Order: sequence, then C-alpha cells, then structure tokens
Amino acid sequence: MAERIRAHDWTATALGAADAWPPSLRATISLILGCGFPMIALWGRDLIQVYNDDFRDLMGSKHPAGLGQPARACWPEIWHITAPIYERVWNGETFTFEDALYPLFRSGRLEDAWFTLTYSPLRDEAERIAGILVTLVESTARVLSDRALRESEARFRAELERQVQERTAELQASRDLLKATMDSSMDMIQVLKAVRDPAGEIVDFRWLLNNSTSASRYGDVGGQSLLERNPGVIQEGIFDTFKRVTETGQPATAERRYAHEQFDGWFFQCAVKLGDGVAITTKEISAWKAAQNEMLRLRDESANAALRESEERFRTLASLIPVLLWRSDESGQHNSLNEAWLTYTGQSLQQSQAGGWLEAIHPADRDAVSEAFRSGREQQRLIEVQQRIRRYDGQYRWFLVRQAPLLDTEGQVTQWIGAAMDIHDLHDLQERQTILVAELQHRTRNLLGVVRSIAHQTMAQTGPTERFREQFNDRLAALSRVQGLLSRSEQEPITLRTLIRTELDALGGGDFANRIHIAGPPVRLRKASVQTLALAVHELATNARKYGALTTEHGRLSVTWRADRDDQGGGNLLIEWIEEGISRPREEQSPTRRGYGRELIEQAMPYALNAKTHYELGETRLRCAIELPLGERFGQMSTA
Repeated sequence: MAERIRAHDWTATALGAADAWPPSLRATISLILGCGFPMIALWGRDLIQVYNDDFRDLMGSKHPAGLGQPARACWPEIWHITAPIYERVWNGETFTFEDALYPLFRSGRLEDAWFTLTYSPLRDEAERIAGILVTLVESTARVLSDRALRESEARFRAELERQVQERTAELQASRDLLKATMDSSMDMIQVLKAVRDPAGEIVDFRWLLNNSTSASRYGDVGGQSLLERNPGVIQEGIFDTFKRVTETGQPATAERRYAHEQFDGWFFQCAVKLGDGVAITTKEISAWKAAQNEMLRLRDESANAALRESEERFRTLASLIPVLLWRSDESGQHNSLNEAWLTYTGQSLQQSQAGGWLEAIHPADRDAVSEAFRSGREQQRLIEVQQRIRRYDGQYRWFLVRQAPLLDTEGQVTQWIGAAMDIHDLHDLQERQTILVAELQHRTRNLLGVVRSIAHQTMAQTGPTERFREQFNDRLAALSRVQGLLSRSEQEPITLRTLIRTELDALGGGDFANRIHIAGPPVRLRKASVQTLALAVHELATNARKYGALTTEHGRLSVTWRADRDDQGGGNLLIEWIEEGISRPREEQSPTRRGYGRELIEQAMPYALNAKTHYELGETRLRCAIELPLGERFGQMSTA
C-alpha cells in the first residue's frame, strides 16, 4: 500500500498534492502503514480514505477504487450507520464497538459482517480535529461460531455478572462510606465535576456530592452549574483555583472573605483533585477573623496608656471568643492567656510562663514551632503555623496558630497577640479523603485484573496467536505498574531511576544485576509524562530480555542519563540505553523493533513529550538516545 499511496494521483482529491500535505497527515499515514492491524484514516470533512495493507484485504472488490475516495461514496450501504458516529467524533468523542454488525456490499452481493472497531479523532498541528482514525478487526467468523456456543456462554455470562455485581457492590460501599464521612463533618464538603468545551478547556463545574452541612446552606444543588449558582467565585478567584487544582493535581488551601449570593463571611477552604474535578472542604471562620481583626486593631494602640485601658477589654473579649488566645511581652514570654487555653490544655497560668506552653505542643512539632516563633520575633512579622496541641486528657488536636506583633509609635514591638483555631476535623477529613481515593484507585486496578481474565478466556475461545496474548499481557502489566506508581505519587514522587528499575525488575532484572549499569542524577517526573516514558522503557527492556544483551552471557546493558540546565531553570535531559554483546542483528529476531516499540520511541515520544530520539541498531550493539526538555512538560531536577 505504501507504493500505491505514493503513486496515487492525490491532486484529483480534496487532499491535494502529497508534497503539500501537513506533517500531521504524513505522521498518521506512516503510523497506519507500520501497524499490523487493519487501519484507515478519513481525512478532512470529505473523509478521504487512506488505508494500510490489512484494511485493503477487508475491502474486497471496493479496492483499489476506494483509495482516495470519500467514505460516503465508497460505503453507501452503511452510511446511515457511520454518518452519526463520524459527526460525534468530529466533536471530540471516541467510540469503540465490539462485534458491530455492518451489512457490506464488497463481494458482489450484500453480506452481513461483524467488526470490533474504534473511531477516534485525528488532530493537526494546532490541536484541531482534522480527521478520523478507524482501527478494526473483523470478527465475523467468531460471531458466527459463537452462536453455536451460547449454552456454555450463558454459564460464563452468569459468572461474569456475579463478579461485576460484587465489584459494583464494593464500589457502592466505598461511595456510601465517603458520603457518611462527609455527612459526619460540621464543615461544608462538596464534590464538583469539571465541565469542558469541545477543545477540552474547563468552562464550568457541576455539583456531584454535597454533605448535609453544605446542603443546609445551598439546598439541593445536585447537577447544577457552579457559575450560575455562585457567579461570585469568578470575582474572588475561586473558579481559577478549582481549574488549577483539576489540571495540575496540586491541592490548594486559602482563607477568603466571600460576600456574594447568600454568603457574607470569612471561610477557610481546602481543594483537592478528585477524578476530573475537585473535592472542597470549607470551614466558616468569621468569628475567628473577627477576633483576629480586633487583635490587629489593638496593635495600632501603641501608647502605654491605651494599652493599659485595653487590658480589661482584651480579657473580656478573650473570655467570650471560642478560640485559644494569649498576649505575650516583647520577648515572646506569656503574661496572660484566656480561659479557653487554660481549660483546653489543663495548664495553670504559672505553668504556661517562660516557654512552659511548649509542653502542650506535640513533641514532633516542637522544634519547628520554636523555630517559627523565634524567626517571627526576630523579623517582627506575622507568625503562622499548624501544630498539634495536647488537650487536658492527653489527646492531641491540630490547630491553625497565628501570632502578630503590636508596635509603638516608633515601630518597636511592645507585645504579641496570638490565637489558635481548632482545625483537627479538617485534617482528619483530608486524610480520610486521601485513603478513600487510594482505595478507589486500588479497586480500579482490581477491575483491570478482571478485564485481563476476561481477555484470556475470550482469546481461548477465539484463538488469537500466542504472540498477541503475550504482548497484550506484558503491556497491560506495564500499564498496571505505571498506575501503581501514580497512585503513590502524592506521598512518593516518581523518579526516573524508580521507573527504569521498576520495569527491569518486572522482567527479572535482578538476575542480571552484575550486567546492568544504571546511573544518573535525581530527576522527578511529572505525572503527564510517566505513562509514555514507561511504555518506551518497557519495550526496550522486553527486547533486551528476549532478543538482546540479556540473552547472552557476555551481554551488557547500560542505562545512563545526564541533565544540562539553563539559566531559566529549564534545559535538556539525555537518556542513553546501550546494549553491548548482541549475538546477532535484532531485525532478524524481533519484529517489534520495527513495530510498536520503535514507533513509540521515534514517533509517539516526539509528539507527546517534545522529545528528540535516535535509534541505532548494529550487528552487536544497540544505542537508543532520548533527549527530553526539562521543565513544566516533562520533569525537573531534584536533590531529594
């Protein structure tokens, strides 16, 4: 087909002369010609057909006229089926159909044919949809054969339905646990799902979950638009924060004054990514802010007489406000506390003097708290820390602590005013949310195991080749390992060394430790780059184990990387994969060297990661070099 495509008169089609084709179209044609499955690209609104050798065999008598022909003219008998699908793919959707029935006129008569196929959008250099990619496998023989096996399939289907019901019940239990946890909190907890335009840009959010505390303020808002219900979130920057959390996965906390719609007060808000959206915990802190503002107002009363007059007012205010308050002298030693502190800690006024208050701080927090207060006093600035304070019964709870200086007319510190607000429930909720998200990810991996089991049984019935089974399982296992790394990325950042070592160990790399050399500086990987890079390493490692340096006693594998930084914090990372002592050329042994693995390295990585790659295979040596840009798109150097 490659020769026929080059010889075809494309000027007679809507695509025009081949030498003027855009790079995206050229890359698409290169992809489908190198693939071992039937594939066809439908380019432009006329859906001009370009297909590979395997697809040509499915066309029957429609070839060779079908090359360069609009899809509607080539397949009029199924246009009523495909036209609605094409229209939705043009809007950015992807469809996969299994054993779909298509009545085709390809052998001189109309015949029923079944296919398992995927319709997905093709994008040009500007990320606009420029065509449709159709990948398919004809399953007519299997479908007809399956009709004779319906009795046994019924037993299989019953078992599958049982497994699905069990997994569904487990997921529902997780959802019920999450809902119960949310409803038990006195804070407002909400889960919002992102609403995206056809280009993928977040343009709104919609409510998915709302705990009882939030419902008491909002009412029933399930499925409603955030911007229609609370337009003030744009003015206050809250909408942009939610977008940033959804797109980056980085949590955000903020203290805000919100005076829009039915609200008018101060709120402490935490937002974390959950699926394609955010989970938000909001605590009203209006009373605490009022106390803080009053304390800051007292700071301006610098004269000694004014301070003495305010002493009684401070005591009265401190006894009324349900937060822990204190006043310290200029050296930071306590000289007065409100009743709430004494009641909560069980300390006496005398015990809390001269640094005695540190005894109520959790031992693991004392050094950091002492340093924060020391540094704040030296710089005469606002001090803010989160710490655990021991209650009178020995239990520790988390508090948000702030201490501000009071200055006289000459700018000298005369006193310090401090306040501590209980945020323990918010900490607990965040930890529970992390556990629940991890649990959901764990269950998702379990479902992948069920999918793999189903694939094994299906292949046993339909008879795919053993090579297909092996490669399918290997790549599915590689994806599962990537998901395992991503699920722990919040607590354990993914490094380049970890990714490479994980893939080699999975293939028995420990058995060849004395023949494998891995070296390079610490490099943390961004989540968006992990999957593509992991699949590339998996393909290299698989071929080294099956056909390359790790198949001979004298073979050696070296994986090294180095980084060249620039003044702007960016630069390039060069990864070199070198195999020495190959017994004979890989091209004679490994079809994958010309197939998926090599295409992934030489075509997919430059497109997905802006990489530069070089692949050189000799008689006894392989060198693969991958150069990647450091920065926001790929990763960053780290000394951790």
